[in-house]
Parts: sequence; structure tokens; C-alpha cells
Amino acid sequence: MPHEGRRHAIPDEPARGRLVETLCGNPFVPQEFSLWRDKICWPTCWDCDGVWRENEGILPWPRKS
Repeated sequence: MPHEGRRHAIPDEPARGRLVETLCGNPFVPQEFSLWRDKICWPTCWDCDGVWRENEGILPWPRKS
């Protein structure tokens, strides 16, 4: 979900106008849905990515070699 210049992960499907919290703990109220496709190139929120990977049992990124 695009928010504050980053792509954040959320635990559930968002509802317009309802408060949601990203996996990194950032609360906000989504207002626009039609522009999401235009914002998929925003940089990833690495905190959300880390929480998601931990929940899914996936190694963190970047991986240490």
C-alpha cells in the first residue's frame, strides 16, 4: 500500500476511510484506490518487508553471503 513515499505491507484488505496499520506500525487512513497502480514503483518500506518475511518464514533481504 503506498503511503508517505514508500510501499507498505498491511495485514488485511484495506477499506477506504477506515484506519489501517502497516506491518511496520504506521497507522493511516487510505483515501485513494485508483492511483495505487501508479505507485508500485515507490521504494519498499524495509521494516514492513522484514515483518512480512519473518511472518512467512522467509530469510531477510538482503541476504548475507
